[in-house]
Amino acid sequence: MSDPRIPAQLSADNAFFLPIDYMHGLMSACRSIDLLHLRNNAIALAKVARLFDLPCIGTGDRSGRTYLGAEMSELEEIFPGMPFYNRSAVGAWEAPGYADAVRASGRRQLIMAGITTEQCVTFTARSALAEGYQVFVVLDASASLDQRSETAAVARLTAMGAIVTTWSPLAAELLCDFARPQAAGLIKIYSEHQANLRMVEDAFNVATAAARQDANPDARASAYS
Repeated sequence: MSDPRIPAQLSADNAFFLPIDYMHGLMSACRSIDLLHLRNNAIALAKVARLFDLPCIGTGDRSGRTYLGAEMSELEEIFPGMPFYNRSAVGAWEAPGYADAVRASGRRQLIMAGITTEQCVTFTARSALAEGYQVFVVLDASASLDQRSETAAVARLTAMGAIVTTWSPLAAELLCDFARPQAAGLIKIYSEHQANLRMVEDAFNVATAAARQDANPDARASAYS
């Protein structure tokens, strides 16, 4: 019997990726995480979302003509043609068309990350939670103006019912089983963005090659002939 206190597992078939305000001006003002780590984690998270073919919409200005700066170019490289929504409201959910795009997908699990955790991400999450969505906030791909703001944001998000996580376990939850075909792609992302897992990719490749040979005795025999 399932425990109603434990949220449903994140599913690639039910998830929607919402990167929020990854604009250079905002990013440079944040102090809760090293900016190089923030960029690394944000790019890794976007690659994970692409690997699992999640729908994605963004917010912010791509022109670079505003005081907040242009959007991270890597997001558009990973998700070419991603729709962007400009807004005046702090929470993206209130931007014209933004929530409607999410609702139209029929997906009920939202993966959010961006700048800033304590403002734009929190207020977007609040509105989505009020509509009954399950919200996953990826903390290490988000940033706040200072550490106290980040701590307060995590407390508020948790109290509202959001699930606060980081990109690596979120990716593993989406995969669920390393026998799935996306496993090799995820291991590669781990290797590219978590240097201490580089040897895991080598071991995984060796193990999968051995499994293929075991499944095909003729190929194994020819390899040693």
